Amino acid sequence: MNKGYIICVDDEVSVLETLQEQLHNEFGKTHEIETARSAEEAIALLDEIQASGYVIEVIITDQVMPGMKGADFLESVHKRSPDSIKILLTGQAGLDSAIHAINFGGLSRYVEKPWNIEDLTKDIRSLIEKFRQNLENQHLVNELNRRIKDLEEENRKLQQTGE
Repeated sequence: MNKGYIICVDDEVSVLETLQEQLHNEFGKTHEIETARSAEEAIALLDEIQASGYVIEVIITDQVMPGMKGADFLESVHKRSPDSIKILLTGQAGLDSAIHAINFGGLSRYVEKPWNIEDLTKDIRSLIEKFRQNLENQHLVNELNRRIKDLEEENRKLQQTGE
């Protein structure tokens, strides 16, 4: 399997650098860790990665950013990549923004700053495992449907020839 992608979005450079370094230490062998300083930059990055045929497994975003807020960003991401894991990592979000992200953005986790990297990586590992199981299940269902269609076609041909 190709490396998956983890995208981190925060307007604070120090937060991005710390998060990227911590995640690289934990997931660098299996994932590319990309960063963006705004929701708009992250959407462009997401579109570029998807256009290249790669899978974005995890998106971690801050709530309070200039321009588009994290919950609105996750809603936009959810439309583009509904299966991706979405984590809202914030120190200032209120209950309303968390509820919005859960209801419309497919939020997987809500994590408060400062985060505990052990807990965060444990959660991410668990969510990635579930994500990959879902992808495998989807692949198996698609393969089964293809085989059923082939058998139905073969059966139809046999009935036409009178056998």
